[in-house]
Formats: sequence, C-alpha cells, structure tokens
Amino acid sequence: MSEGSGPQSRARREARAPLSREEVVDAALRYVDEHGLEALTMRALAKEMGVYPTALYWHTGTKAQLVAAVSARVLEEIVLPSEQGTAWDDWLMAMARLCREAMHRHPNLAPIIGSQLVVTTTAVPFVERVVGVLERAGFAGEELVHVYNAVIGFVLGWITLELSAGPADAKDGWQKGFAAELRAVNPNVFPALTRNLPLLENNAFLTRWDSGRDKPMDGSFTMALELLVRGLRSKIS
Repeated sequence: MSEGSGPQSRARREARAPLSREEVVDAALRYVDEHGLEALTMRALAKEMGVYPTALYWHTGTKAQLVAAVSARVLEEIVLPSEQGTAWDDWLMAMARLCREAMHRHPNLAPIIGSQLVVTTTAVPFVERVVGVLERAGFAGEELVHVYNAVIGFVLGWITLELSAGPADAKDGWQKGFAAELRAVNPNVFPALTRNLPLLENNAFLTRWDSGRDKPMDGSFTMALELLVRGLRSKIS
C-alpha cells in the first residue's frame, strides 16, 4: 500500500489539521492535471489525500460540484489587470490572453470550463470585472448581454477547441492515417482545400491531428482576438 493511502495515514492526516474546502479543491486540481478528468473520482481523490471519501463530500458536495469548483479555481488563478489606466479594449485582450495561459496550464479541464454550465458562484468576481469593463466601454441593456456572451464565448470556446485532444478510443497511429486520407482528397471535388493544404494541414481546425496542447495555435488566436475587439470597437464608434 502506498504511503498516504491507508487507514493509518488517514488518521495521521486528520490528526495534523482539519481538512478544508480549499485543500480539497487544490488537491483535485493537481489530480486532474496529472491523471486527467476521466480518472477523477471521489474515492480516488480521497485515497490520494489520505482521507475518507465522506470528508470530500462534506466539503465540496457531489463530484459535479467538485469539478465545477476546480474549474472555477482555474479562473481564480488569473490575475486580471487593473481597470484604472487601461483602455477597455486593451483590458479585454489582456484578459483573453491570461485566460488562455491559465487553460494551457490545465488543459485537462478545458472541456469542462468551455462546455459545461458552471454549478458554483465562485466565478462571479470574474464575471463582475468583465461586465464592468464592458459597461465602461459603453455597452448597456440587451446589447451588453450579447457582447458579454460574444467575449466569453470566444475566449472559452476558442481555447477549448484549441486544446481538444484526439478520441480516447482511437487506435495508435490514427494521426498518420488521418494525414494520409487528407492528402488523398480529390482535387477536383475539393480544389480550395487542395490548393491550401500545405498551409492548412495540422495547422487549422478540422485539418489538424496535433492538439494545441502540443502545438499551440498562437497566431490564429491573436488574429481571432484582434478581429473580435475590432468588431466591438466598431459597435461603439
């Protein structure tokens, strides 16, 4: 039995200090970073921490609530720039880049952060600051909602797609097979794709086989962000 996983280690752990919610969330984040989201269970995390699973439920609720708290912790890691003395558009671009950096540090959580509804309010401070900056830019009413959704949808959605990985049940070597099929497409049926394939292959969504975890799409993210902000500027000019 490994150190820190048996009843005696649990007794030692509980004797040192009471367990806290923050400690559970931090441990879960480390566990997901190392083992992946699919491997996270309350029993596995409890064994890793040297405590009983009931202790985790007491502090964080269900596994879904724990995952939501861990996802929110990634957002809490982001140290956003001060709104004072920073133009609203510069602030939004900095926020987007900082979010991307945080999600690249925790790519196993990207699918949750970008695709599931959050079941915790710990992300409220982040929402408050984004909405405040958009208000300062001049957006209000229903337009404010649409702009906020455009910004958050771009930031979380784009990065989630960038960090997506190949199918877990795919056979080894699927990348070579996909690349071969892509290069064998009929140029008469797909002329634009064929002309640009040397540029697109493994560099563009739907025509790549390496995840952004291993091959970041820096240039494309910068271009998309600039286009988004340029569009927002045009709305208030």
